[in-house]
Amino acid sequence: MAVTGVGVDIVKIRRFKKNFGRRFIERCFTASEMAYIETKGAASMAGLFAAKEAAAKAIGTGFSGFWPCDIEVTRDERGKPYIVLHGKAKAAANGAEIHISISHTDDDAVAFAVAV
Repeated sequence: MAVTGVGVDIVKIRRFKKNFGRRFIERCFTASEMAYIETKGAASMAGLFAAKEAAAKAIGTGFSGFWPCDIEVTRDERGKPYIVLHGKAKAAANGAEIHISISHTDDDAVAFAVAV
């Protein structure tokens, strides 16, 4: 299993404490992510967005040709985050699997992604 790309992103949590419009949220997050954010708050929203950015960088395209909601962050039964690619993001990844790690402090959320 060879590494085909890496990506990292860091965002300020305070940006996600603002009241984003519905259009932004629907372009960036899937229904299951929106439900998760409702229970966890702004720090988790920031972490999910950083994970999407990091994954897009690991794919090698950024968000060129697809929306952030085409990269879905979900969790396994133990809470470990993983990436599910949809639509054009899946096509851009050329079969690569994206591994992700997300963390945050009081001020910042960071995510690191590896494409294999």
